[in-house]
Amino acid sequence: MHLDIDEAALTRFLEENEDCSCLSEREFVADLYDAPRPLTLDIARGEKGYELVAAAYLEYDEELDGWYMGERADDEKEILEALKAALDGHA
Repeated sequence: MHLDIDEAALTRFLEENEDCSCLSEREFVADLYDAPRPLTLDIARGEKGYELVAAAYLEYDEELDGWYMGERADDEKEILEALKAALDGHA
């Protein structure tokens, strides 16, 4: 899915946020713990901007005191709204 979002703001977010990791020159993982339902996003930078490669919900295990990847997230509107809110909070 193409991410219709401010590319400069997304680049800053992916490069500066401690909950984002660079997997390669063009691929990033962003964990959105503050989303209404926490998400992990695999985002790739291409010739036409940023694309969402995959998304999944993050689940918290209190016993292990840690997060793990849950079911796949398919709701494009929910994903885009969560990402935009994270960018707004990062600015």
